[in-house]
Amino acid sequence: MRLYICGIQEFMGLDGMELVTAERRERIQQYVQPADRARCLVAGLLLRRVCGVTDDSQLVFGKNGKPYLKNSRLYFNISHAGDYVVLATADREVGVDIEKTVPCDDAVADRCLTSAERTWIQNQGTNEAFFYLWTAKESVMKGSGLGLAMLPETFCVLPVDSSPHTINGKTWFLDWKVHDGYVICSAIFGKAEQTELLTVVSASLATEVVLLEK
Repeated sequence: MRLYICGIQEFMGLDGMELVTAERRERIQQYVQPADRARCLVAGLLLRRVCGVTDDSQLVFGKNGKPYLKNSRLYFNISHAGDYVVLATADREVGVDIEKTVPCDDAVADRCLTSAERTWIQNQGTNEAFFYLWTAKESVMKGSGLGLAMLPETFCVLPVDSSPHTINGKTWFLDWKVHDGYVICSAIFGKAEQTELLTVVSASLATEVVLLEK
């Protein structure tokens, strides 16, 4: 499994917008905030660069909206927060989430975490602890294709390690990375894999299509 991470600051002016698909260009224009537009653009450019997506017809969508590559054995998932966009790729169902480490919102923790998870956070005593759990939940929810239909408070992502996590009858393997004040968690279905975190240079996204994955 690979994680590709790219910053958005070089794309605040929407350089390279002509390279993404028509649907994504429309979506970019719908955002009001420049940072939201840049994140959407970088996501599209990463899909183009890594997965070769140059046309909307190359994507199909699951029941709850999860995108897949048509006629490909490569699975992917995208997440973005703050200054970064992350693309995860694997040969099976995969989910990823990135979050910036900020002070924990106790109300969110009380609503979205199990009692065991809340106890774990209290024992850790750091703001980062909440985001280890939240990114894990998001990555499983996204990897499963259920999204918010899978309520985060209904399952537990402890322990925070590489052991198999059986959630809703399926086995997921979780892996965490920390990058520039952000926590990233990836979830892959059925089999543990070593995760590579690869930084994508902004300038490379505006070049010709290069298929890094097959």
